[in-house]
Amino acid sequence: MLTYVAIGAPCGMIMGQTGMEPWMVFALSSTFVTGSGQFMICNLWLAGVPAPSIIASVAAISSRFALYSASIAPHLTGASKRQTLAVAATLTEEAYGISLAKLVEGEDWGPRESFVLNVILIATWGVSCTMGAIVGAVVDVPTAIAAFVCTSLFICLLFSQRLSRGNVVAAVSGAVSVAVCKFLGLTNIAVPASVVAGIAIALACDAVFDGRGARDAR
Repeated sequence: MLTYVAIGAPCGMIMGQTGMEPWMVFALSSTFVTGSGQFMICNLWLAGVPAPSIIASVAAISSRFALYSASIAPHLTGASKRQTLAVAATLTEEAYGISLAKLVEGEDWGPRESFVLNVILIATWGVSCTMGAIVGAVVDVPTAIAAFVCTSLFICLLFSQRLSRGNVVAAVSGAVSVAVCKFLGLTNIAVPASVVAGIAIALACDAVFDGRGARDAR
């Protein structure tokens, strides 16, 4: 919850700078489960990026929630469809990590506990973003500083990942793809294109090296 406050407040400041009222900030933050997506929407909107490109970019980075739900589903086989839907519809990244760990460890944890945790974190995020929007309307905080909070979060997540060939290739390929798109003037599709390119090149690289390793073993 404390991390949500630290990240949600700057996000609310940026949302306020886009012209959203505090109640709008709370409504969006309470129904949009990806905080990084909110940062992206606001930054791209302020940069004048067309709506279709914003939708494509947010959809690309939000597709990971399908994997989160798929990985937690086997541990909720005893739950009803209504309970499973409630957990999946309110799932956040931090709640996913906590719930999955407790479910795997076999603790006294089920769909009800997962849902309650999800709701608490979403409420914390919504209130934090709203407070940020209110403070941002009084105190002038540069957009670049507030926006870098989300960027720094992803940098920390990147360096906390296991250093593997696939991760390195995906990161480098994504960065190169963004640079190439911007050089060619394709700014509108730079983000979604880099995501697709990074993943595709990393998967192809792993497939080539895994196949070569299998041949060497034979």
